Amino acid sequence: MGKKKKKEAEEVKIILGRPGNRVKMGIVGLPNVGKSTLFNLLSGQSVPAENYSFCTIDPSNAQVVVPDERYDWLCEHWNPQKRFPASLQVWDIAGLVRGAHEGQGLGNEFLSNIGSVDALYHCVRAFSGKTIEHVDGDVDPVRDLETISLELRLKDISIVTAYLEKVAKLASRTKDKIVHDEYACIQKVMEVLQDGKDIRQTKWNEKEVDFVNPLNLFTAKSVVVLVNVSNKNWRQGGNKWIKPIKKWVKKNSKGSKVIPFSAKFEQQLVDAEDSTAFLEEAGVPSNLSKIIWAGYSALKLIHYFTVGEDEVKCWTIRNGTKAPQAAGIIHSDFEKGFICANTMTFADYVELGNEVAVKAAGKHRQEGRNYVVIDGDILHFAINN
Repeated sequence: MGKKKKKEAEEVKIILGRPGNRVKMGIVGLPNVGKSTLFNLLSGQSVPAENYSFCTIDPSNAQVVVPDERYDWLCEHWNPQKRFPASLQVWDIAGLVRGAHEGQGLGNEFLSNIGSVDALYHCVRAFSGKTIEHVDGDVDPVRDLETISLELRLKDISIVTAYLEKVAKLASRTKDKIVHDEYACIQKVMEVLQDGKDIRQTKWNEKEVDFVNPLNLFTAKSVVVLVNVSNKNWRQGGNKWIKPIKKWVKKNSKGSKVIPFSAKFEQQLVDAEDSTAFLEEAGVPSNLSKIIWAGYSALKLIHYFTVGEDEVKCWTIRNGTKAPQAAGIIHSDFEKGFICANTMTFADYVELGNEVAVKAAGKHRQEGRNYVVIDGDILHFAINN
């Protein structure tokens, strides 16, 4: 019974946030922690990354390729004319400061930009450096985590305060059960926030989720904590702040991934004439792929493949998407005319070599309308025209 309840809670939690597949990650943090440098590394797109506060004023965005060895194998196998990898939309958002929820710095504009994304890379600085100033004077990533977390929570409180007043007035004039259910839910939201907790850390039933989602609250968004360490620390494999950061995240943002990286090391890798030789000499890996996949996972994204000589393509969907809706990503008519999904697992396809062999082995399936697509499925849809 305990396992069943746990599974149901996880399923409800997935619903928090906008349900589509066109979702965005935003990179947030204090000024001068390496956000724009990380964005440049992820996307190859040039945005300002000079050494002063508020350098990034307008958010920049890019479609970042999601590295996938399965996709690479399928491209090599088919040698298609066109190739379409999965991608992750990433926004670079200018630095927040203490008091941003009240408009300090460029707070209102920045918080508005955060409101437009669906999950967050929270970049914190765990390197010292006299040539790069810290907005609060000294390096303390745990304090920085507290600052950003508090600003987002305070902004949520201001949003909920205004909305709660509106719902309270409506509830006082009607006996409508839905209105009173919403009023009770928004009161619960306020209690959670005032108790110093984030919305994503609280269990919500399906009815409550329907009331919470339209608010688009900042603390309802999934978070991946990225810890920017020095080049030296990365090469040595250690940093004194990692353990305290993980301890803070476990207490205040349970379930959020913590991923160390070194922006300086990653930049050196990009600039190297021979990246393979550079990594062999360094003896440590790049962590950019891990960062991209963590963002993809935080948004509850997966992809399935369509394959052929013309093209190999990844189609991005939300985890839990059923076959007709997955078909609708290709074209809305595919969802309307859905008959079945001819399905192979990637593992079976690799092992047996082609579709004919998969069918001969009895591992080719025809799945119906209730089939939930699994990450890495190879699909061909039968459609009623």
